[in-house]
Amino acid sequence: MGYREDMKRCRDYIATHPEEEITPQKLADIFGYSFYHFCHIFRSVNGVTVGEFLRDRRLCYAASELLQGRSVTETAMGSGFDTVSGFTRAFRRRFGMTPSGYKKKKGGNFNMKPEMKKLDQMVAIGYTRKPEAEIDIREHGAFWKSEDYAPGKKEQPPSNHQGKVGLWLHPSEPSGDFYYFFGSLVGAADSIPPGMEELRIPAATYAVFPVPKGGGAENLQENVRKTWRAIYNDWFDGSEYQSDHGKMSFEHYIGDDAFVCVPILKKEVR
Repeated sequence: MGYREDMKRCRDYIATHPEEEITPQKLADIFGYSFYHFCHIFRSVNGVTVGEFLRDRRLCYAASELLQGRSVTETAMGSGFDTVSGFTRAFRRRFGMTPSGYKKKKGGNFNMKPEMKKLDQMVAIGYTRKPEAEIDIREHGAFWKSEDYAPGKKEQPPSNHQGKVGLWLHPSEPSGDFYYFFGSLVGAADSIPPGMEELRIPAATYAVFPVPKGGGAENLQENVRKTWRAIYNDWFDGSEYQSDHGKMSFEHYIGDDAFVCVPILKKEVR
């Protein structure tokens, strides 16, 4: 196998291990070269030094992570930079804009100026499901789209003009397991169909974020998840509010429109 084939394998290895801390010495060891011979061959074949190539791959990976909703700080640390300022300088040189500017330009139409609403207690009737594996709830919005919420049943949550809600519940029990609820808002739960449950969402002040519609209905789940990530990774840090953990965050679906509703409190001044 020749030098060009070795260097292609090397590039493939770098591309498929984006989160691994890779050094020129490690690559030389993996592909059976001395350090100096490897560096010379790599530059001859690829036209750039190993260090330049690795940095470019890290920055491209970082750009992808930013578009997935990661914060600038998380992305900088996850990309191997010691400081956010160092990451920002390198990113600007590579892409011609700051990481935050890149997110705004490339990341889609996220409305990070929510409407603040005081909502009364709401009543919903629907189903709960426990995920089969441990999850990060911020990464699993619109969980109902990947689950069957009425297995073997003809009944469906009652439908009315108030729409449907989806939210994660954390019951106060020793297991500490999360459950996802999906159902319809109703004026009052006069009767509950077999297999369904009643859920009361307490009154609170909410920041209501519209979920972008870009990409069509088939991308609703990913757009909901991006909205959750943007709220917790960016919006709270730059706002005057904090999450009211004593209340319930939820997704609200009305026809073709979707919203993420987060209970808020003013941050304490210290």
